[in-house]
Amino acid sequence: MSYWIFIVTEQRVGKDTCSAKEIFDQRMKDGFWGLGEKTPNRRNIKTGDKVVFYMGSPVQAFTGTAVLSTSSFKLNDAQKKKYHHDKKFFSSEYGVELEGIEIWSNPKPVAELVTDLDFIENKQFWYAYFQGGVRQITEESFLLITRNIKRTLVEKIATEKDLENQTEFALESHLEEFIYQNWDHINWGIDLELYRTEEQDGRQFPAGTWNVDFLAVDKSSNDFVVVELKRGKTSDATVGQILRYMSWVKEYIDQANNVKGIIIAKDVDDALRYSIKNLPDIQVKTYKVDFQLLSKSE
Repeated sequence: MSYWIFIVTEQRVGKDTCSAKEIFDQRMKDGFWGLGEKTPNRRNIKTGDKVVFYMGSPVQAFTGTAVLSTSSFKLNDAQKKKYHHDKKFFSSEYGVELEGIEIWSNPKPVAELVTDLDFIENKQFWYAYFQGGVRQITEESFLLITRNIKRTLVEKIATEKDLENQTEFALESHLEEFIYQNWDHINWGIDLELYRTEEQDGRQFPAGTWNVDFLAVDKSSNDFVVVELKRGKTSDATVGQILRYMSWVKEYIDQANNVKGIIIAKDVDDALRYSIKNLPDIQVKTYKVDFQLLSKSE
């Protein structure tokens, strides 16, 4: 069994707008949730999985739960007529049917839970983790959201064992936001653009129960590029992490025939240098020595 967050936000098509609540209420009435062809994790959604729903601004809260009564399926013409309601806001090529729906009378604000949610690495900019349609989470996070079961201090320490420097981790939380806001003015050395699906861009892109800091595409070669901040982690943890993400992207994104990696770090120590020495598809860029990387205007 897997656990998921299904995310609903306000939708705009041309001059028309449909609020997140209107979409959520209709989906709950239908017992159905629409999915896009490129929705991350769509192919991994299975019958019996459990879901918690998140509603975006202005609510920014978890609003209920359900169990999937089907795996992801492609809608036929009859199903499109049934679930699309002749409105572009509900149009989808794929979807899942829901059962055991529980809508909470008192939604649970993310801001009250963010400290303990293990899939949110960057606590200050937590909203970046809720921009897409579907995100896989651990059972622990699901229980925390639905039952308010918090991690013990020992459990928190265990999940942070790969952190080398808490201060650097905090500073690089701001660096992530800077990179995102100035993406087009960064001299990456290649023509790099953020990957986009119907529901989100490449920031904090969901990869199973993990999150890629930035998933991008080299416009010249069409190679996918995983961009990860070292975030105060040990070099071994950082390299292991980016290799894992690269493998996930290659396996689950159809167009990803070739995947490369970029690690952004303050500096390159011996551990990091030797870790990537025989990994030609991974390079390191330093913001301490090569700060112009993050400030050069085009």
